[in-house]
Amino acid sequence: MTIEHFIWTLHAERRRRRRLLGRLDVESTIRSGHGTPRINRGQADWVAYDLCTDGRRFAVVYDHPHHGDNETARIVSVWIR
Repeated sequence: MTIEHFIWTLHAERRRRRRLLGRLDVESTIRSGHGTPRINRGQADWVAYDLCTDGRRFAVVYDHPHHGDNETARIVSVWIR
């Protein structure tokens, strides 16, 4: 199963911009990390961790599948760790 599409919540998009995170960094983290996902205990289903291209560590929480679509993930929030 490959995640092909991403829906960004307004909250996640604002957080991403404020923290100067690239969309591709975040989306690629979900794609590569979803093979061994970690259950998130908050308001999103899953959490993945990675490094930005500039070396900062970050986390992304997301829902998958989104409305039953296995090719789509909904990004709920991102932050620097």
